[in-house]
Amino acid sequence: MSLGGGMGDGHAGSSNRSAQVEAAGRLHPIEATHPKDRSLPPDTGDRRGPPGPAEDAGPPAAPRDTRSVTASPDLFGRVRGLADQVLFPIAQDVDRSPLVPASSLAALAELGLFGIAGPVSHGGLDLDRGEAWRVAATIGGACGATFFVWAQHHTVVRVVRASSNEALVETLLRDLCAGAAMAGVAFAHVRRPGPPAIVATRTAGGWRLDGRSPWTTSWGIADWIAVAAETDDGELVWTIIPGHDPDGVTATPLALPVFGSTGTVSLRFDGCFVPDERIALIERLDDWRRRDRRQSAIGNPVTVGIAERAARLLAEIDDADAAMAAAALAAECDRRAVVFDELLARIVAGDDVVDEASDHRAECIHLAQRATTALLAGVGGRGMDLSHPAQRLAREADFFVIQAQTGDGRSAVLRSV
Repeated sequence: MSLGGGMGDGHAGSSNRSAQVEAAGRLHPIEATHPKDRSLPPDTGDRRGPPGPAEDAGPPAAPRDTRSVTASPDLFGRVRGLADQVLFPIAQDVDRSPLVPASSLAALAELGLFGIAGPVSHGGLDLDRGEAWRVAATIGGACGATFFVWAQHHTVVRVVRASSNEALVETLLRDLCAGAAMAGVAFAHVRRPGPPAIVATRTAGGWRLDGRSPWTTSWGIADWIAVAAETDDGELVWTIIPGHDPDGVTATPLALPVFGSTGTVSLRFDGCFVPDERIALIERLDDWRRRDRRQSAIGNPVTVGIAERAARLLAEIDDADAAMAAAALAAECDRRAVVFDELLARIVAGDDVVDEASDHRAECIHLAQRATTALLAGVGGRGMDLSHPAQRLAREADFFVIQAQTGDGRSAVLRSV
């Protein structure tokens, strides 16, 4: 886990949100109309904000709101209800839709889930990382495509929250937390060694972007995209660009075997100008990479969410072998959740657990693959029909092998085979 002005017709932030939630069981793709771009006020001055975000973790310089409270069991109950009653029943249709439907995004917004990383002062829930893990695993186990679009949003919330550009914060953060504006992000390329994929060059009144982002999600869905670009002197510039037809940007859709409804594209930047008022953060690239390596090692909670969903479906089969497999998988999911909590606490404390966390990530990936394989075996040939969740969950489990993969994560998976 897009910024900016109010959502266009059919998006999660539109005025008919309640009606969309009530109709959530009926799939309807997001209309192609573009939302209006809200112009931002002038920059307030200093644009060198606190450290930028690492995926799923966020910048340490953005502390939790002092008014935040621990998420209530009622919130998790409502999230489970949303996952089981709204997202999962239409997940196969969403998987084959042109774009994730507005109704699914509206249902997430109705529970305030676009603000899980946002401060209470701006309407966010400000969940701690363990609480956010539980929410993400539940949503991801219900509908992977909806999860993937929703997850991009939180990285941008963290970027804006950490910004010292007060005008940007005040203009965007509340709408982001409410889901009235959707956010996407392009930064995976920064993990790659070698020459910069996207170069940021200082120019009069802003920055010029040139290069290519091989992977950007929520294109055509997000109002705004946060793009990370490197300077020639080792800095990382976090910019905010419109999510619909910005000048100097060309999008090419990616042909993917999964998450085809997530608006995932490659972006070519040819002199894309970003004014100073849309610069969120500037930090040292080396600092970001060190922090990202530490915080990304733990992997994505959705792997456990996928395994849990597969185990639940397997338990519904009237068969002793299926029941035994489902129980064993459910127990392993519980164990992995405990390990995640322990590793997360150590990461927050500043311990170096990259090797242990990378091994844990690999085990969670294998768990998701074993669970979806067991589900396919249990349901038989019908599980390969595109209308059946078994094949979708199997494809989603494979996707998370490469999602947010670092060198440490890659090595851990290869060692574990």
